[in-house]
Parts: sequence; structure tokens; C-alpha cells
Amino acid sequence: MSNPLIRNALAVVAGLVAAMIAMAIVQTIGDAVLPPPPDLASVEDPAQAMELIPVEARIAVALAWFLGALAGACAAIAVSRRVLPAWIVGLLIALLGVWSTRMVPHPDWLLAASAVLPLVAVLFAKWLMIRRIEAV
Repeated sequence: MSNPLIRNALAVVAGLVAAMIAMAIVQTIGDAVLPPPPDLASVEDPAQAMELIPVEARIAVALAWFLGALAGACAAIAVSRRVLPAWIVGLLIALLGVWSTRMVPHPDWLLAASAVLPLVAVLFAKWLMIRRIEAV
């Protein structure tokens, strides 16, 4: 594709799709390994519900954000051969993570992880995909 604007836009879309698929897979595995407590559905207060969720399950959510952003950033770099679309994907995943942790009360460490881990994942993706990046 010769138009870099279209290629970069497609890279962001491909990266977001890859990120969402990876996050869904990791969270599905996390839910299978660490199922939610049986009495979770009966709790009406979101803050109380969050206290019932084990720390390991929360770590699985943070891992899903990291691996999702990593997959998305790698996909974006593979399509565009540039790093900027990967940063856009990582930033969007970070913003979505912060938004979701603000919707329902989460511990502060999970809020920080949702903001930082996707950006760290972009740096790791850049290192992994260095041979795919065109020299500008």
C-alpha cells in the first residue's frame, strides 16, 4: 500500500482488533483458572463485589491489558512498519484500562497498572519488531 496515511490507519485498526482478541483470550483463561466467587452475583455494591475478587484474578486482568497491548502494538507495527500506530494502540488500551478501573472501584495498583503496562508493552513490541520498522 503506497499511501502511508491509509496504511497507518489500517495499522491502528488491526492493532486494536488484535489487542481486543488477545485481551479476551487472556481474560477467558483467567476466568477459567480463577473463577469468580459464587456469591459475587448477589452483591449489588460494586465496591463490595471488588473486594470479593481474589488478587490473582486482578493480576490476570492486568496481564490481559499488557498482553493485549503487546499483541496490538506488534500487529500495528507489522502492518505500518512504523512505531506511531503502535503508540496509538497502546495509548488507547491504557485509556480504556483507566476508564474501566474508574467505572468500578479498583485498587490503586490496578489503576496504575492499567495506565503503565500498555505503554511498557509498546516499548517491548518495538524491541520485538525492530526489524519490521522502516528507517525514516
